[in-house]
Amino acid sequence: MTTGDQGAGATDSDATQQDDLAQRMQHIAMTQGFDLGVVRSVAGSYDEVETVSDRGPILVSLRSDGMIHVRFQRHRTFPLTSGWTDELAAVVEAAALWRRGCTLRELHERFPFMSWSELAQAFEDGNPVPTKWRQLLSSAWHLSDRPFIQAAHDHPELRHFYPDISHGSLMLSRKPFEMDAGLVKVTPLSEADYRVTMFPGEFRREVTSLDEALEVAAACFRSLG
Repeated sequence: MTTGDQGAGATDSDATQQDDLAQRMQHIAMTQGFDLGVVRSVAGSYDEVETVSDRGPILVSLRSDGMIHVRFQRHRTFPLTSGWTDELAAVVEAAALWRRGCTLRELHERFPFMSWSELAQAFEDGNPVPTKWRQLLSSAWHLSDRPFIQAAHDHPELRHFYPDISHGSLMLSRKPFEMDAGLVKVTPLSEADYRVTMFPGEFRREVTSLDEALEVAAACFRSLG
């Protein structure tokens, strides 16, 4: 077993707890014939361990009451599937099957404690963009932003990029969660004024209408080729 460096705030007892959980998981994997890879402590965490898969990290934590939380992450902010159980052997088997390439539906059929979302299924199916637009446009949480989101979706070029809303700004990505692949942010400054920012790079422009802001956003993506 390889353990990561403990971050600030982690204590020796925390490290011992993580090491114990990692050792237990690897012992189960060895005795059951599962390929779990290397299980290691998560730096900066007091209770999480992780192993990796081709689809992202698998994070496991154990509560004091014996309940185990497992998350299969696509990105650090987005789990594809997660669940709670008191059976560590089931967590190890689920992680091993995930590493072997099982689907979300296959995982849930074998382990009903694992749940996943419509968006996670869309990611697995290979086309999350329409689902994410639909969720944003139907969300009561983003009701005040709906005209803004709808205008961006109606743009014939911008609707093909992955959208998200953060602090009132519309984020459009060529590849979800990969800023370096090209991301454009449109930020309302007032009722009529907007700022368009592109990453990577230092592009930044302020305009005086939403239509102009969306055209500038589209031009940013075209400049990326």
